[in-house]
Order: sequence, then C-alpha cells, then structure tokens
Amino acid sequence: MGSHPSQSQPSSAPAGAAGDAALVAAAVAGDRQAFAALVERHQARVLALLERLTGCREQARDLAQETFVSAYRKLAMFEQRSAFSTWLHRIACNHAAAAGRRRRPMASLDAPPAAGRPALVPVATGADVSARLEQEELARQAAAALQRIDGRYREVVVLSDMQGTSYEEIAATLDIPLGTVRSRLHRGRLELRRLLAPAVRGES
Repeated sequence: MGSHPSQSQPSSAPAGAAGDAALVAAAVAGDRQAFAALVERHQARVLALLERLTGCREQARDLAQETFVSAYRKLAMFEQRSAFSTWLHRIACNHAAAAGRRRRPMASLDAPPAAGRPALVPVATGADVSARLEQEELARQAAAALQRIDGRYREVVVLSDMQGTSYEEIAATLDIPLGTVRSRLHRGRLELRRLLAPAVRGES
C-alpha cells in the first residue's frame, strides 16, 4: 500500500476467519499494521487466483495491488456477512473481469511460454525427461485453453478446481445462486475438455 505504519501495533491474532475479523476491526479503527497483516495473510492466494484468471503473472501482480487498494478503501463497508477472504476474492474477480474486457487477443494453444518464464531445463535423461516434458506441455496448453473459455466459466473452474473453494463460497464470492455455480462449472469443464482433447490424444 505504500503507507506509513501507525504507532499502534496489532496483537497476535488467531488464525482463520476469527483472526481476520479482529484484524478488519483494527484496520477500520485506523490501525494500518492490521491491514498490512491482512495483506500478508491473503496476498499469495489472491495472486494465484488472479494469475489463473488472467493467464499473466505480471498483470496478476498489478491486479492484486488494485484489489488490496480497493479493499482498503472499502473496508468500512465490509459487513462481515461472509468471510473476509470471500469478500476479498469477489473484489479480485471483479478486477479480473474488468481487465478481461480490455484483454489482449486470446492465447493460442501453440503460443510460446510467457515472457519472464524460462523454458523447462531438464535435469535428468531418458523416459523421465520425456514424461516431465509432456506434463509441462499439457499444463501449458491447459493454461492457454483456460483463457479461451467464457470468463464466467473460467471464474468457477479456477475457484473450484484450482483454488479448492467450496460451491457455497463460490456462490458468495461471485454473488450467484448455487445452481448457477454448478451449471457454469459443468459448462467450463466441458469446454476445457473439448479444447484439450487434441492435446490429450497427442494430435498436433
């Protein structure tokens, strides 16, 4: 956030939602160190979510910063009717969706690795290397395919299959009915299977 810490220091808070609630209350009262603790608790998961949603590490970092700036500005409006992480992920998804409307052309399944991500350097030989390379290639194509499906489906696939979020929490995060979560997840998985079928079959 780039802000100077206040003189007050948050006490050691318990883990989990109860700890988040205490830190939120302290941050709303003006304790900037409490908000810094919230950022430290949640930044890795928010960054992972945004990277999977956008397919771009650099953009994800920018959006994570925007997410926490928005959360800081809106913190007094957080009514704690859901977990802080759910509220935070909703903000992150909203930023990712807004960025998606300005998105660069969809990634090709044949696109080279993103800049800043070095190619795999094998450290073994023979069949182990071949299997590892095949896994890396399939993971790369899966990441590219994820960027080609509808953003509504991508959100639920990422939250459910990559973040391990429950259906109920996804519904709260995206503010959609539970049935919609299930239908979007089903459609998203089908789309990914369709896009990845040639790669799984070993077709070019």
